Amino acid sequence: MSIVAAIVILGILVTVHELGHFLVAKWCKVGVLEFAVGFGPVLWARTYGETTYSLRGFPLGGFVRMAGDDPSLVLEGKAVAGDDAGGASPIEGTQQLSPEQEKLLKDESKWFLKKSYLARCAVVLAGPVFNFLFAWILASGIVFFKGLPHVEVGPAVVESVMRDLPAEKSGIKPGDKIVSVDGREIQGWEDFVGIVRGSEGRELAVLIDRPKVAEGQSVKDATTFERVTLKVQPIPDVAEMDVLEGTGSKKTFRIGLTPVPKITYTEAGLTTAVVAGAEQVVGLSLRTLRVLKALVTGLISPTKTIGGPIEMIKQTAQSADEGIVSVVMMMIFLNVSLGVFNLLPIPVLDGGHLTLFTLEKLKGGPLSLGFQQGVTQFGMALLLALMVFAIGNDLYRHLM
Repeated sequence: MSIVAAIVILGILVTVHELGHFLVAKWCKVGVLEFAVGFGPVLWARTYGETTYSLRGFPLGGFVRMAGDDPSLVLEGKAVAGDDAGGASPIEGTQQLSPEQEKLLKDESKWFLKKSYLARCAVVLAGPVFNFLFAWILASGIVFFKGLPHVEVGPAVVESVMRDLPAEKSGIKPGDKIVSVDGREIQGWEDFVGIVRGSEGRELAVLIDRPKVAEGQSVKDATTFERVTLKVQPIPDVAEMDVLEGTGSKKTFRIGLTPVPKITYTEAGLTTAVVAGAEQVVGLSLRTLRVLKALVTGLISPTKTIGGPIEMIKQTAQSADEGIVSVVMMMIFLNVSLGVFNLLPIPVLDGGHLTLFTLEKLKGGPLSLGFQQGVTQFGMALLLALMVFAIGNDLYRHLM
């Protein structure tokens, strides 16, 4: 059931994005031929007025097909050539046009590429903007109904151990409680972090209490412990963590542990919730940009960071198993990620369309068809390569 829930959640994410394009296109009086959730074979479709609404077989995507949105047809005056006028592509599949839709295609005032610069930008921007707005609504809703969260870092108990970092190599495990470091008693997690970060990379003797668990028992249910001393040597420049925390060029020593947090909530009014939701969306957006910048500059490894549909479904399914709050938090994260990614100035993405429209505006006339086709092919090739790499990463992580 968690996999089904993950697919539904991702379907909602796509629907919100495409709904933004759809509603603003309608508002700008652009002829919309189809609003589809998913790609591939049509599972369900109904036509109301000039628009066909469809649900397709492959749920991780969607599209809004608009009249006159193909520059190769519009610039050559062929945008009334049957199905092609709706921008049909192999991944979207063809569409059987109704008489009303056939009539729509002959009305150049409804063609997307014949609209003003501002109207086209508004239609393109609407998808990412709707993702940000939806994330904001969800984040504000959590604060309003559950309360404003306050994370308190209490006892030095390990929640998770990061792969291939010193803590894992030394043998520290989730559930371990840090008792002392080099004979210095640890009162709480902040004490432990202070010692690690001030170690300058010297080896530390870490005394821990490790839960003794029977088969099938959780570490949280353990009642007896064994005391173990482990040697661990902190390292600087853990790129992924430096990027996420925004520490910049500051040398920060780490061993790769996260603590068990204690989260308390205080009641919040609507204004407080709205402000807190906005802060969360802005913070996630900036963090996403930092990660993208680090990937481009080579600061962090794409093999450790980039995940494809398998990883996305896995993470979303895990959140579904953990409860509604985890599901909503995952939806907030995915909406922000999709919004930021789509604004990148890569041809085929929304940001790429905005870039082309702006270049056209600055030039004072249409860009050459050859140039548009060239950059579009480059963008498609780039995204295809990224998709293949991401799926390969997924398969390596889950099969190796």
